[in-house]
Amino acid sequence: MFQYLYEWTQNLAFYIVLITAVLHAVPDSGYKKYIRFFTGMVLILMMVTPIFRIFGKDSQIMNFYKSREYETKLREIENASDYFKDFDSADILKEAEESTGEQDINDIRVEEIQIEGEKETDRHTESEKD
Repeated sequence: MFQYLYEWTQNLAFYIVLITAVLHAVPDSGYKKYIRFFTGMVLILMMVTPIFRIFGKDSQIMNFYKSREYETKLREIENASDYFKDFDSADILKEAEESTGEQDINDIRVEEIQIEGEKETDRHTESEKD
């Protein structure tokens, strides 16, 4: 029990020092109030954690979070499977071939590349003067 309380106070102290450093690093802007709000909410959760643990609610909260996360991932997988159900890779390859036409990649040529700034001859004449 004392080990848990020691770790808890150590985590709180580290979090407060970290947040103080972040708030000093962020320039005075409109985002500072949002950072304070979010970090305050996390700090409240960190302070209430021992109370949840005493009453045995910490495992219930973690299970609730994991179940919600599982449901979200399951919905994403179902949506992806519905999308790929009627998916035919041969059709996509045919469309890609038709869109490129008969032109071969090796037939592409670059006529001239120009770079703005000093000309090559200007640099040579300056180096010869030195």
